[in-house]
Parts: sequence; C-alpha cells; structure tokens
Amino acid sequence: MGNYTQKLSNMRSRRLGLDTINTLSKSASFVEAAAFTEAYETRTKSEAIKYALGAMQPLEQKYTQISFQEGERVRSQLNTGLQSAGIPATFEYQGSVPLNVHIRFASDIDLLVLHDGFVTVDGAGPRASAYKTLPGNVLVNMLTLRRQCEQIIELKFPAVTVDKSGAKSISLSGGSLQRKVDVVPSHWHDTATYQITRAKHDREVKILNQDEYALIPNRPFLHMLRIEEKDLATNGGAKKAIRLLKNVKKDADSDIKLSSYDIASLVWYCDNDALNKPYYLELSLIAKIQHHLQVLVDNPDITNKLDVPDLSRKIIDSQEKFLALQHLKMEVDELATDIARELKPLYYNSYEAVRKSLMEAHVF
Repeated sequence: MGNYTQKLSNMRSRRLGLDTINTLSKSASFVEAAAFTEAYETRTKSEAIKYALGAMQPLEQKYTQISFQEGERVRSQLNTGLQSAGIPATFEYQGSVPLNVHIRFASDIDLLVLHDGFVTVDGAGPRASAYKTLPGNVLVNMLTLRRQCEQIIELKFPAVTVDKSGAKSISLSGGSLQRKVDVVPSHWHDTATYQITRAKHDREVKILNQDEYALIPNRPFLHMLRIEEKDLATNGGAKKAIRLLKNVKKDADSDIKLSSYDIASLVWYCDNDALNKPYYLELSLIAKIQHHLQVLVDNPDITNKLDVPDLSRKIIDSQEKFLALQHLKMEVDELATDIARELKPLYYNSYEAVRKSLMEAHVF
C-alpha cells in the first residue's frame, strides 16, 4: 500500500505553494497557506481517497491568476522593448496553465513571442499566391528576435535569474517574479487549412531552436482547442483525469518519462461517457482511467499508432515511453486497489472487484 500520508502532504505542498516557501522562516505567507483547507480535504477521512480527490481538482483561481500576472509583466516589457528595436511582435500563452491542468501553485507559464513582421506559408494552400514574398532570411530574423528578447529581459529584470541556455526558450525566475516565465521566440506559419478557415487553431507556430539553427513546427492552439472540447464533452472529467495522472506521475517512486502533453493526449482518447461523471462519483473516474490505460498497454500495436491531438507526432514515439505508460498504469492500479481496500476491506481480491468498488463509491 502506498504511503498516502506522504503523498497527500506532497500534493498539498504543490497545490498551496508550501514547496516554494522557505519553511524555516515561518513567514506569514507560509503560515497562511499551511492553515488553508481546500474543499476536497473535508469530503473524507481516508488519506488515499483524499489524495485521489485532491489530485483531480483545479488549483484555486487566485493562484493561477498570479501566473498570468507575471507573464503579463514580462510581456509588457518585451512589447515596449521590441517596438523600440523596430521588431513588431504578438504574444500568446501555451501549455498547462492556460488549459488549467497544471498541478503546482507556482507553475511555470510559457509566453510565445511571435515575430509579427512576417509569416511563412504552406505553398500548397489555396491562398498561397496571395502572400507577398518577404525580404530577408527567416532564420536570421528569428535569431535577431531571440537576442533582442534576451537583452530586454536582462535590462528590465536585473534582479531576476535569466537562463539563456535553453535551445527553445529563455527562462526567467526569482527576483521580483513570483512565477517562472519561459519566453519562447517564434513566428506564425499559415497552413493550407488556415488559409481556408482563418481559424486561429489551424494556424501553426514555428519555434526557434537556437542550438540547431532550425525552426520547429508546433500547433499549440489546436492542441488546446481539442483538450477544451474533450473537457466540455465530459463535463470536466477530461481535465480531472489529466490532473490525476500528472499527480500520480509526480508522486511515483521513480521517474515516469511522459510529459504533461503526452498525458493529456492519452486522456484525449478515453471514451467520453467514461469520463462524464458527477462530482460524487469522482472515484469512478479512477476505474475508468485504469481500464483505459489497461487497454492501451494490452494493445501496443494500436497504442503506438495514436497521434497527439494536433496530429504533429505519435504520443508513444519510443520504447521508453511505452515502458513509462506501463509504469503509469501500475501506479494507477495501486491507487485503485488501495482505495478499494479502504472502501470495502474484504472486497478487493480481483481487478474487477476493485473496479466495481470504485464505480459504486459515492463521496459527497
């Protein structure tokens, strides 16, 4: 049986930011956070069940808002500085925070800085001929954008630690920032589909990889749209499942090499009805996720062909990831069994019995 006293403590620390506060100082913010009780903590006395319920819930909105506020501080300075340098830019957010599937109080926020002086175009698109040929070299322009962003950040945030070593992003942390902000230099690429629909989610982003002198295609808005659609179709169940699996991964005894993006993509393939449960049947989501992971593990030929929601690659694109999927399933199996043991001590002697116990459990 897992150590749910420790897991619950770890999760609570992540959710309330206790892992980011100097506990030795016992500052006012630490004392306030430590005394705070979230709704899931009052629904049961069982630590295993409390852990599972808490792992599914979104963070308090006020904590998430701080991530956006810090992102906006960086965006404002970059916008002013780039304008002065004669580089037009637009800004967007991507990742777990705008999707609201992050699991840490102090979650990083990804800020796309999109060079707005040009776009690249899919030549096979129906409007490709209407685009003007752009002067200059795209890669050179993108490297210039990156260097300007670095200079502006170092000038405007002198007390912040700036890590420029990342191939795709510039990381800001510490100093006056309450959250880590990753600045990602990029530009728009108008796909053939976007040329028809003009819908933002069909527009591609190309991210500069300065180490390889390359531009990497990315479709963050299509990914976010499809996860949002999935969540809407399941009355919030999809995001609960994503958060649960991310917490289970985080609290596993060894590293599970699946990204947040991979986990969201795996959940995207789960049956909508399986994820559509009222709050008092949230434990049944564990049984449904357990079954979904079992099917994925039992059918590697099918699983290895599954695309991420934006169709840019396979979810399980290496043997290492398939092994990680197996590991994640084992962790969920353990959680499901431990909860079933607490619900009905004499009724957890088989996989089906565990699932039945979770499916029938009501927690208000």
